[in-house]
Amino acid sequence: MIHFNAAGAGQVSSETLRLTQAYLQEEYETGAYETELAYAATLEGEVYENIALLLGAEPRNIALFDGATKAWVTALNALDWSHGTRVVVTPYEYAGNLIALAELQRRYGIVIDVMPLLPNGDLNLEWLAQHMTEQVRLVSVVHVPSCCGIVNDIEAVGNILCDFPCFYFVDACQSAGMLALDVRAIGADVLTAAGRKFLCGPRGTGFAYLSEAFLSVAQPRFTDLSRASVDICGGVSLGVDDARRHEYAERNNAAVVGLNQAVKERLSTPYNIERGVYRHLQQQLAQTAHINMIAPGAQQAGIIAFTHDFCSAIDVVVYMREQGVNAWPGYASHTPYYMLGQGYDRFVRLSVNNKNSLDDISILIDLLVKL
Repeated sequence: MIHFNAAGAGQVSSETLRLTQAYLQEEYETGAYETELAYAATLEGEVYENIALLLGAEPRNIALFDGATKAWVTALNALDWSHGTRVVVTPYEYAGNLIALAELQRRYGIVIDVMPLLPNGDLNLEWLAQHMTEQVRLVSVVHVPSCCGIVNDIEAVGNILCDFPCFYFVDACQSAGMLALDVRAIGADVLTAAGRKFLCGPRGTGFAYLSEAFLSVAQPRFTDLSRASVDICGGVSLGVDDARRHEYAERNNAAVVGLNQAVKERLSTPYNIERGVYRHLQQQLAQTAHINMIAPGAQQAGIIAFTHDFCSAIDVVVYMREQGVNAWPGYASHTPYYMLGQGYDRFVRLSVNNKNSLDDISILIDLLVKL
């Protein structure tokens, strides 16, 4: 199979697969608790250190979760909310995040403002600067949305927000592993990501960067036994006050071992390898008959979305899979403010990572021409 669906789930490397399987085999042979102890250096140290290197952070500011949405919602719910508090999002916000915000709207009466876009689809940063007030508690920006390849200027947003007492959340679910990230340059208080997408780690893995400013005020809705203890009178004492107090004790350690390997591989590989492949795919699709690309913004990377004049997205994807090429029929409802607002329902999503080649693109384009 030729895999153009890293935005859904990247293909793990043979070494990531081997290490994940080896961990499960050792659990089978010696016991789960015993295997966890044997891998303590990786599970309690190395994986946090490598993710910190990936993000330009410190290990104490990294927390592991079973997915990006769990990480994002956990951070959101650790903040205090009151009636009239304002939250600013962009039209590219992921539906899973919007569901969590809608619950806060129902419970606390928060107000959600949607940042407008410039005519080309980029964020209207002038509007953001003009509408920042003390009532804005959170600004949330998706770095690269799941619906298209626009790369939002998260550093420019961070530069605006540094003068205001609000929290800055960056959803890097689609950009982690695809673009270089530096949380200090971004100015993010919270950055969340999945392991399974462009990082090519196992499913069921995710992580968050939580800044010192966030940690100083955030109160997790629940602190698990791994970070707290209860005395004979029922009094609760918290352990080290780092990002891990927001984690849950139970996790898939085999997947975490695989995630650590995937991050190590990303750290050892330059980020510019896939850029040429991506640009070539863009150019070829633009010249292919009956293809209508969805490409807002001045900068794109990783993901390309399009519709076909005569075939539904599902039919196109099924046809390509039958010929050995993976793609994905995207849901406009997953990015509702933008995609539904543009009148889309389903669309074909292609996503490129550093395992793809120019030959892969030639095969894909030949299939679309035949279609």
